[in-house]
Amino acid sequence: MKKDIKATITAQMIEMIREAKETGADFTLPFKTLGGRPHNALTGKNYRGLNALWLGMLGTLTVATYKQWQELGYQVQKGSASIPISVPMIAKNKKTGDAEMRGFRAASVFASSCVLHSETNEPWVTPDLPTVDLTERLAAVDEYVSNLRFDIRHSAEGGAYYSPAGDFINMPHRELFVATSTSSATECYYSTLLHESAHCTGHKSRLNRLELKNKKGYAFEELIAELSAAFLCNHLRVSSSPRADHAQYLNSWLTALGSDSDYIFKAASEAQKVVDYMDEQQLPLEEAA
Repeated sequence: MKKDIKATITAQMIEMIREAKETGADFTLPFKTLGGRPHNALTGKNYRGLNALWLGMLGTLTVATYKQWQELGYQVQKGSASIPISVPMIAKNKKTGDAEMRGFRAASVFASSCVLHSETNEPWVTPDLPTVDLTERLAAVDEYVSNLRFDIRHSAEGGAYYSPAGDFINMPHRELFVATSTSSATECYYSTLLHESAHCTGHKSRLNRLELKNKKGYAFEELIAELSAAFLCNHLRVSSSPRADHAQYLNSWLTALGSDSDYIFKAASEAQKVVDYMDEQQLPLEEAA
């Protein structure tokens, strides 16, 4: 079933990329803003990597297995479609006695929209996040990025980019960004900054990920950064915006998605590492150590 998830995501992305190429439209990842991280209703744990991407694409914030919903006092309604996810297989090492991960297995979960309370027949209500206006949310993004302590420079020329050689991010001034149909001008600025910050984590002094020797390497790194920005924008509750420079990577993405069934899984896994790294920088130094 894990392959089913990868195949489904891959097929959807291939279709969207081909459409973008044919129409000349900007390509954006099929990721819906949920106002939080996709999580399990019983455990409260956030889903990660490919599962987070998959649930984000479906626009599903809260899920659980059939038995977990029953534990919570809810019943999955007849005819409800399950959602395939992948979960790690944990086994005990016979020699050391330690628990080890032995790959992944298939699991099925159901969205909160598919359940009703067993006694009251009431639907599940996901606890509302505190209502925070856009100004406060953008201030939170600014603080989040500031805590990364990256070298961020602003100029009227050169566009938005990360320089691996200089280890700095160049950003156009905020007033140069314009609003889109889905994002305010300031949201466009911050979603772009989060994208470039994701590139910055690849430096040898951080995650040591950057392999920019050819077009294939650049295209893969661009997908990692875009997935990272999508995850972060969702968590920080700001809208992401399409990037004009994606056009040069569409052919590479199409080729890779068509020839490597693990391509999207690898990219989502790397993007999760980016998010984990950035989240760790939000902790006080003594806690992050």
